[in-house]
Amino acid sequence: MDSQLTGTVAIVTGASSGIGEATAKKLAEHGASVAVIARRQDRLNTLVTAIQGAGGSAIAVVADIADRSQAGMAVQTVVEHFGRIDILVNNAGLMLLGTVMDQDVEEWERMIAVNQKGLLYMTHAALPHLLAAAKDGLREVADIVNISSIAGR
Repeated sequence: MDSQLTGTVAIVTGASSGIGEATAKKLAEHGASVAVIARRQDRLNTLVTAIQGAGGSAIAVVADIADRSQAGMAVQTVVEHFGRIDILVNNAGLMLLGTVMDQDVEEWERMIAVNQKGLLYMTHAALPHLLAAAKDGLREVADIVNISSIAGR
């Protein structure tokens, strides 16, 4: 697992399934140490086991990124464990299915909290570490990747 991302650290939110899970595996395959963040501990543990079984490095961080303090603590946990952050993949998101009439307003609020505030909270908490990583000479760049659905546009 030695490649262009060797020595880097990536955070992937919404990593307990789907695009987030696949992204975490691919980053690890390319040499990054990966912190997988989501609310479902069991799925995160399974993902970490798979990444480590393939020779990669990963940790699970359980957090609800819609909560600003949990997002900040998740970033701090990653920095304490790996010492840096080079890549942030904001992938966590919710999508309500059905008509507006069928939706509960509290569900709308939850979707906005995760899809918008979660992205902002994670980016705000990670940005100082990303900027520091971009200056340290390893790759001389840091990355923020925001994943959204067509429905969100």
